[in-house]
Amino acid sequence: MYKIVIVDTDEVVLSDMRNALEEAGYEVFTCNTSAGAIETAKKVLPDLVMLELIMPVKNGIDICMELREEKEFKKTLVLFYTDRKEDFAEISAFNAGADDYVVKPVKTRVLVKRINAMLMRSKGKTELEVLTGTGQIRIDYERYLVYKEGKEVVLPRKEFELLSLLLGSPNKLITRKEISTEVWGYELVKGNRTLDVHIHHLREKLELKNLKTITGVGYYLAI
Repeated sequence: MYKIVIVDTDEVVLSDMRNALEEAGYEVFTCNTSAGAIETAKKVLPDLVMLELIMPVKNGIDICMELREEKEFKKTLVLFYTDRKEDFAEISAFNAGADDYVVKPVKTRVLVKRINAMLMRSKGKTELEVLTGTGQIRIDYERYLVYKEGKEVVLPRKEFELLSLLLGSPNKLITRKEISTEVWGYELVKGNRTLDVHIHHLREKLELKNLKTITGVGYYLAI
């Protein structure tokens, strides 16, 4: 299980991101001080540190530089999630050793997917495996292939993206609006059955009896 440390003075950000990342399967630690950031990182040795740039005593740049000076954090990813949108702030962050820079606000689900991608790339992972109630499903992102119990299942692009979204957050209810925005790039109009048809196809092709429907709200994959 990947470990993530979130550093921010905003308790709402800490709470929201912690909940979202824990639901995505990460072990999450939070702190709201610069001293706590270094102390927590040394204690848990995280795979990723998520920093706000504006912090009292030491700012995010200082924290990032201090982490990069320590041997045990050479391969630790650093993501800035900050209110500062100036070019010079972003440049300073990357010069200090940041791996990514995101300006608030960003939808939580989008940020979680970005973190997923960062960690997968850093660990050389190009696949996702999830053991569902009806067997193991493996997604090969490089070749755009899906396997159910080792057998290849052919999926059109939208079904592939929909499955990736659901498997990436098991046991998490994803609303119809969130799904349509993520997969189609816009909110499907009320009464449009496109999403329902794609869900039906996934259930049939992959025998996903544990793909649950909350009528009028959304879907989740129970594992």
